[in-house]
Amino acid sequence: PLDKTSLFGACFGLSTLVLIATCVISCVFFPQQVLGIFFTEKMGTIYLAMLFLNAFMAMIGRYLNIMYRMEGSIKLYTIESVAMQFFSKMFFLVAVFINPTFDTMVMWFTIGMCLFAFIFLWPNRSWVSFSPQVLFSKANRHLMPYGLALAPTAIMLWLNSLFSKVYISKTIGDGPAGVFSMVSLLSNVVAIIQAGFATFWSAFIYANYKTEQEKIKQVHDYLTFLIVEFLCLLLAFEDVIFFFIGPAYRSGMAVFPIMLLVPVFLIIAETTVYGISIAKKPIHDTIGIGLSVVCNIVFCMVLAPKFGLYGVCMALAGANIAMFLYRTIIAQKLYCSIVSYKRTTVVCLVMFVLVFAACILNNNFMAKLGVSVAGMIVYIIIYRKQLMSAITLAKEIIGGFLNKK
Repeated sequence: PLDKTSLFGACFGLSTLVLIATCVISCVFFPQQVLGIFFTEKMGTIYLAMLFLNAFMAMIGRYLNIMYRMEGSIKLYTIESVAMQFFSKMFFLVAVFINPTFDTMVMWFTIGMCLFAFIFLWPNRSWVSFSPQVLFSKANRHLMPYGLALAPTAIMLWLNSLFSKVYISKTIGDGPAGVFSMVSLLSNVVAIIQAGFATFWSAFIYANYKTEQEKIKQVHDYLTFLIVEFLCLLLAFEDVIFFFIGPAYRSGMAVFPIMLLVPVFLIIAETTVYGISIAKKPIHDTIGIGLSVVCNIVFCMVLAPKFGLYGVCMALAGANIAMFLYRTIIAQKLYCSIVSYKRTTVVCLVMFVLVFAACILNNNFMAKLGVSVAGMIVYIIIYRKQLMSAITLAKEIIGGFLNKK
């Protein structure tokens, strides 16, 4: 039988071989065809190789994240999760602010991901050592069907994120497609709130869902409050963000508030959809993702001809909201993790009003600032009890720490 380190190395080795084989075949035989999926203009094969290199570095991060979780190293996998968010998102944004040319951004993004992988892999290099005997062992052959079963879900997630950009390129133009890509990247800044949280939260859920349901419900309110307040903050200073990016992407301000809905609902889902996993019915996750893909395509066909870039962004946001609703409704029937459905509904409705107002007022900084501040106040009123409880808890923790000193 394989121990956990050998099994980890075997899985890592199998994934590495598959990725290398895919990279070689794509770069040697179909470089332009594969690049055409990601880019509208003609690109050199070196960019395709960089895409695979970045995918490999991200794979290393995911594997290490799993190993830290298996080891129960809360501090390490939280640090690693935050670092991965920084190098994959924030490090890229730094490159955008320094010199927003395509070559520079690709170079810095690749350097950042390589640094991330090296920093965390080198101290744990013994984990990824494997032999051919282990790689093709009987145990590994039993694991392969489970890995293959995940492929449809992974492909659908990839298609959902790619379809909107391709549709814009083919129907509206390359310029709007570039703006859409930049706005999509910027909207993922919201994922800073998620960094580290999902990693330890899933472990806590699975270990304590039978005994800590009330605490799990409270975390839903805390996370939702935190994410909607951060949304208001981004809406308030949208003009400042786009000022640093430069005039080339300023037209993206009009759709940036809509695109923020995509990561916001994905993050809120971290506290609403675990009932599916607890009940061991992952088919509902696959159905939800499939529903999102179908909705995205249908909404694009309906909205884009009339509203252009607005329509495509509304389609993507609407598709993700549809996925959120389906998975949440099913999950809540299996395991309730929401204290008040009415409160969560009101919070989402206020969010839609704020996003709509920000789109209408996209050229009026002071008006947007006023609306955003009003939104923050409304959310504070809605979550006043949770806020007071959090403040009390923070005081107790700080007081206990000072008393020990």
